[in-house]
Amino acid sequence: MAAKKEITEEVKAKIAELIEFCKKNQFIAELVGCWVWVSFDEKPDEDTRKTLKAAGFRWVRKRSKWAHNCGRPCRSSKSNPWDKYEHQYISQAS
Repeated sequence: MAAKKEITEEVKAKIAELIEFCKKNQFIAELVGCWVWVSFDEKPDEDTRKTLKAAGFRWVRKRSKWAHNCGRPCRSSKSNPWDKYEHQYISQAS
């Protein structure tokens, strides 16, 4: 079994930055492992999509959510990350 990777200070800082970004924009966001996931009830408008892309998020069609790897890239997984990693809501829409 592979050793668990340590979370670097750089990754922790990126997570904190993205938490603030999601709160500021009032996005529904979750921290799943070291990734930040943003979801919407409906397709967001073009300005919102541009804002997400500019912040480094990408659309993950398989999960129907926007994701940011916070500097911890990995290959696509067939398993559900919500089943594998701890997760928590970091911001909610108002």
